[in-house]
Amino acid sequence: MLDGLCEERCHNNAMAHAKSPKSTELKDAVRERLVAAISAYGISQADLARKLNVSSQQVNGYVKGKNYPDEFFIVRFCDLTGCTLDWLYRGLMSSAMPVELAVHIALENPTLMQRDSKGMAQTSDLVSVEF
Repeated sequence: MLDGLCEERCHNNAMAHAKSPKSTELKDAVRERLVAAISAYGISQADLARKLNVSSQQVNGYVKGKNYPDEFFIVRFCDLTGCTLDWLYRGLMSSAMPVELAVHIALENPTLMQRDSKGMAQTSDLVSVEF
């Protein structure tokens, strides 16, 4: 289990220098998934801001879509919550995510998950899941 967590965090750290998405559609999708992950993690915006050492106004701007989170924020958010970059950027669940987080997101926000041609939710583990 720890090996998977280490691999995911290493992957998250490697992605820290990735460029922000340009498309409005992708930015909106990332914002919606960020909001879903915050809710699933069960943390207030103020507590999240404190834990990530940013202002609550900054987090509120990301949640409302006024601003787009930088890569450093995204990576720290993923490290804190166990959420993956694949989920935030592509809508793909992974076994690296904590089960409680993944289930909460899938049940509360099924439309945010990427689907295959048969309508099955896709994961980055090459497994399709029906919700």
